[in-house]
Amino acid sequence: MFFDHSTARYVSLLANFYVSLGSGTHYVYSAYGPQLAARLGFTATQSSVIATLGSVGVYFSGPPAGVIIDRKKPHIPIIIGGCLILFGYMMMRYAYVSELRSLAFVGIFMIVASTGNTFAYHACVKCAAVNFPHIRGTATSIPVAGYGLSALFFSQIGNAAFPGDTGNFMLMIPLLASGLVFLGLPFARHIPLDTIVDSEVAVIPDSLLDVETDALLRHTRTNQSSLSSADAKSKEANYASISEFEQESVISSSSTAESIVDEIVLQDPNEIDIHGWALLRDPRFWVHFCIHGLLSGTGLMYILSAGYVLRALFTYNNPFISPNDLAKNQAIQVSLVSVFSFISRIIAGYSADRLSKRGYQRMWVIFASACVFIIAQIGGLTITSSRFMWFISIFNGMGYGALFGSYASIISEIFGLKRFSENYGFLTVATVAGSDIFAFAFGAIYDGNSYFINEDEYYMNPSGYSNITDSFNSTMETYERRFGSQVGQVCDLGRDCYRTAFAITLPGAFIAAILALCVIRYEKIRKEREQLEADAVNSVAVEAE
Repeated sequence: MFFDHSTARYVSLLANFYVSLGSGTHYVYSAYGPQLAARLGFTATQSSVIATLGSVGVYFSGPPAGVIIDRKKPHIPIIIGGCLILFGYMMMRYAYVSELRSLAFVGIFMIVASTGNTFAYHACVKCAAVNFPHIRGTATSIPVAGYGLSALFFSQIGNAAFPGDTGNFMLMIPLLASGLVFLGLPFARHIPLDTIVDSEVAVIPDSLLDVETDALLRHTRTNQSSLSSADAKSKEANYASISEFEQESVISSSSTAESIVDEIVLQDPNEIDIHGWALLRDPRFWVHFCIHGLLSGTGLMYILSAGYVLRALFTYNNPFISPNDLAKNQAIQVSLVSVFSFISRIIAGYSADRLSKRGYQRMWVIFASACVFIIAQIGGLTITSSRFMWFISIFNGMGYGALFGSYASIISEIFGLKRFSENYGFLTVATVAGSDIFAFAFGAIYDGNSYFINEDEYYMNPSGYSNITDSFNSTMETYERRFGSQVGQVCDLGRDCYRTAFAITLPGAFIAAILALCVIRYEKIRKEREQLEADAVNSVAVEAE
């Protein structure tokens, strides 16, 4: 060991951040999705299918990945994740370079890469929660924020290093992403709370057992001395200190060894542990499932389709924009979503912890997320110029970040930490349902307002477009200057290309906000009832004495 036990936890947390940074590549799709679709001849709906299959890989793999993560050390799922990320994206890049026009091929390997993202990312979130059980909201927000920052990181590096070169950009993604995952691998590990680590020597008292990965000590052995009485007034759990004899033996083992150890968490017989069928039979889970599905689906619809929104607005206002300029502006929008998602995740995790310590519910953060999403959807409905698209990107990023930055701690608080990864995996399946509905709706609406143009023929939308000339050659020249030599799907309606999609997600965000308020009200009533019952039991006990 190179670090003492306290420093090792923070080093592990930093490693969790790097691994998560390489595991959020699913959100980078909008930075290269339109170019991939144009080269392979896919429609907006087919492009949405690829993005949705990525969501399927990310979120449907959550429960099986959670089972492995809850039972194995972090390095096993991280290695699995890094290998799948590398293989999946390399095969997608092969399809782009060789112009393999197979939706099934691209979709399958999008699932493979996204499954790798889940394995590595969920392992990091669980690792952070285990290493910092008393500030789990803040701790888990670090890898969660790295996951959200991934789109900014990759899009900006790709735009700077390979401007307008989608092929090399798609090569950079697997190499850099898997490199970050394997970089953090040696340090992303569970740090037992009772281990004393010195720069020269590691000492573990004989009378103590190693804590399990859920940060709860099972029992202590009493062959030499017993533990002192626990502090019953602790807010988080019961603690015990090492006996004076053991402390002296630890000190004498090295002149620089630490004289005290971290608090040791004793197993609480009342510790919450709801999982499996018990989780699926719990009505509270399904309410959270609906909230998460509505909000994450709303956010993903925009995140995965931002390239098409930008193309519709930019080509409507700038008919002669070059492909390189379009790609640069795509990267800017992806970066805005990513950076504000990153900031929001950090703030949400910290705010959830502060609210909990002050006696308020963490669900207030989810309600705030829903309100931010409502503002974003209104922007999508009303903004007609590409100059103001930053508004939609920023508010979608903030809402999406607040959602994922706080829900991990909410789930661990309600259903327990022991099977956290498994339970959180089941919750995130809701994202597939939400993104399926909203992303497919966006693709169908965009396709319905588009037409296709190539060297042989072009198809016009039945409603017609006033800015299309009667000359086919003139039309081809105009659109080649807009989109380059790969002229394909074209929509000239600006905001009206996709406006109806935001009219669908806006009610979804409203419903999620109402459900969040219902959860807050229900939990308040439940806690008041439990307090009354506890007071009644105490009064009976006093009378009996």
